[in-house]
Amino acid sequence: MRTVLLFSLVLTFLFPTFAFAFPFGGQVGLAVPCYNLAIYANVGPPRGGPFIWTPATKTYAFGAPSSGRWLLGLAGAPYYCIVSIQPVIVWPGTYITMMGSSQ
Repeated sequence: MRTVLLFSLVLTFLFPTFAFAFPFGGQVGLAVPCYNLAIYANVGPPRGGPFIWTPATKTYAFGAPSSGRWLLGLAGAPYYCIVSIQPVIVWPGTYITMMGSSQ
């Protein structure tokens, strides 16, 4: 009984049940600096959407996103970009976990 329980416990924790990051990629159409030390990037097709780069993002070749660059990476949790303080304007997006960009 104890061996079966130990085996099932090891098997359960050996394989993750959920992936907490999803791939994205495309050309950046709009890149806006945020007051919370982030960059809001509106990424176009093929796998686009609103994404937010922070200094904690694992960034590979050619640095942070800017307009016209192509991005490829992984994104995870919802995040926010404070665009203006007065009046308060906050844009939602998805936090970029890791990414690489074109030149």
